[in-house]
Amino acid sequence: MNLSPLALEVGPHVLRGSLYLPDGVAGPCPTAVLHHGFGGSRTEAGSFVDLARALNARGVAVVAMDRAGQGESDGDFADISVERDVRDSVELLDRIAELDAVDAHDLHLVGLSMGAVVASLVAAQRPERVRSLTFWSVAAVFVDEITAGRLQGQPTDVVERVGWFDFYGRRIGPALFAEAPGFDVYGRARGYSGPVRVLHGDADFVPVRYAEAYREVYGDAMELTVVPGADHGWSTVPTRDLVIRETVAMVCRHAGTRVRPTEDVEGGV
Repeated sequence: MNLSPLALEVGPHVLRGSLYLPDGVAGPCPTAVLHHGFGGSRTEAGSFVDLARALNARGVAVVAMDRAGQGESDGDFADISVERDVRDSVELLDRIAELDAVDAHDLHLVGLSMGAVVASLVAAQRPERVRSLTFWSVAAVFVDEITAGRLQGQPTDVVERVGWFDFYGRRIGPALFAEAPGFDVYGRARGYSGPVRVLHGDADFVPVRYAEAYREVYGDAMELTVVPGADHGWSTVPTRDLVIRETVAMVCRHAGTRVRPTEDVEGGV
């Protein structure tokens, strides 16, 4: 694995990330673009690093970027909104497709939690670029939560009083709360007709029905696996191993160029 930093200007911000390139692969590679969760970063507590290594072992390049106001990217977390994240991520995908190491015709999106929502909307706007789409713990519940006046169990009316919401010690400004009511998560995901893999745990705080609802969007193109005992962050060894293994299999199955066979990879990932 060869790891290089990336810094790309998107709108008024510099977004920072990592490019993981497989050893011994010449020319443009099939590439997975990873979308982290809300308030997270491109490493996702190591799970995205493990995924990148597993994909690299099969000959797939990986790009993982911090969205604006998160991780090491420019911007203020207080200004976060799904609209901004989607807009930035569409532009990022176009910029990533221009990288010399990336096969612009062999791109795969992977998203965790809110990153899965963002990835679904990016794929709907750039369906011609995306060969496959994989969700971990998709957080489509945010619309219903905020519309009902709560976010992860805490009342959101505080935003009207003080101008911000306390999200685990970080301020969220009013933009997210203003856009959520009426945000059509499923309707706006329409437009992508390629293969979709949805992985969700039955111990996730996001009810499984929010993952199942994507069946109305993707139909038979979607494969859903509900994993017994898996939580939102895939925080046990067996569930983490499973979600990484299934994601690698999904990307490699739909890659347009040849990837390394499983038997050539140590551990058979």
